[in-house]
Amino acid sequence: MTITANKDNLIWCDMCKLRFGAKHPKGQTPARWIVVSETMERKGVTRSYCQPCSNEIQTLSDGSTWTFRQQLDYALRMEQLDGI
Repeated sequence: MTITANKDNLIWCDMCKLRFGAKHPKGQTPARWIVVSETMERKGVTRSYCQPCSNEIQTLSDGSTWTFRQQLDYALRMEQLDGI
């Protein structure tokens, strides 16, 4: 998984766009992070996240964190178990 800081204010957070719509001002929140998937099923899929959405995606309901790197490691292990 490649994670890079976004320097382009015209790239908006994908989660905010889904929640509010691309035409709503809240849906036009500039992305802070660009994440590119490395799994076989989603290879090359790019997601953009603002910092609050990034924090939300990496925080589980019990308050513990599951970082993007840990999520990728889990997905890659699942691919190996599935024989992909």
